Amino acid sequence: MGVLGGKPSSFRIVMESPEIIPPRHCMIHNHAHPIFSTRDGINSPQTDWGEHMELFVITLTTGLCVGIIYGLVGLSFTAIFNVSKVINFSQGSLAMLGAFVGHLLVFNAKVPLPLGIVLCMAIPAICGMGVNQFFAEPLLKRHVSEVTIFLATLAGALIIEGLIGGYTSFAYFKTKLVFGKEPITLGMVMISRQYVAIIIAAAVLCSGYWFLLNKTKIGLGIKATGIDPDMASLAGIRLSRIRMVAWIVSAGITGVAGFLVAPLIYATPLMGLPTVVDGFIAAIVGGFGNPLAAMLGGVILGLLRQFFTGYVSAGLGDLFVFIALLITLAFRPHGIIRVR
Repeated sequence: MGVLGGKPSSFRIVMESPEIIPPRHCMIHNHAHPIFSTRDGINSPQTDWGEHMELFVITLTTGLCVGIIYGLVGLSFTAIFNVSKVINFSQGSLAMLGAFVGHLLVFNAKVPLPLGIVLCMAIPAICGMGVNQFFAEPLLKRHVSEVTIFLATLAGALIIEGLIGGYTSFAYFKTKLVFGKEPITLGMVMISRQYVAIIIAAAVLCSGYWFLLNKTKIGLGIKATGIDPDMASLAGIRLSRIRMVAWIVSAGITGVAGFLVAPLIYATPLMGLPTVVDGFIAAIVGGFGNPLAAMLGGVILGLLRQFFTGYVSAGLGDLFVFIALLITLAFRPHGIIRVR
């Protein structure tokens, strides 16, 4: 694990295992320690069918896992938007914080993994509270336009990015795989433990968010605030407290997403903007305001991008994502799943 000097123009995955799609790249390379391969190994003789099947499995699983990261960031957008109609563009910087907390504490300081995961949620949550308290909440109380609040959250993101960038000189950090290099064998395919961890973490986070919304008093307050803030206030619900809870939950989810994606890319202060853009597009494609739709949109984008890059053109994956966004806005302006 080390620091690379200079500022590469874009993200690359740097691992002993094959490169995996980061938020802005979609190339697959097989090296000595494959993240995915058939059980016979990539160096053994294979039929054309076996090679195509291997590429298909790699493409499918990689697209799914990267799409989950998009979806988690999109879910964090939804958590805040539903209670305040604020589009929080500091989400990317909070994901970057989660990546750096994992890099510095779990990998460098050897903090136990469970404690490290908690800190990857807690530290971005504290910073998210700060952005809300000093940028979003005062503007909401003054009833300024949504665009003004959006720009304020973007300013908060740039401040966080600048602080971390000043501390690290905007270097790119190589982060180890969290759960080791030994793959998990499923039938004829071996899958990285990191990918399995991303899928499990997403299931836990989505289930926890559903439980919060539907089985707790705070969740009922969040739903009531999202439906009619004025009536919720008259019913005794403190809107500022509900919004603060939404920011904490959102930042915690984003921090975990950053922690999980860090081993797949260079951890860098500049990773926030690409991450937040992909999560924002996922939320729009799925249906802005619907947590399930945000996850669905992320998975769809991840799969489309990976299959397009793997089978059509490796250099046009980002372009295809924006084309998918334009098509969605043209034919399904409310997203795949419309909020009722």
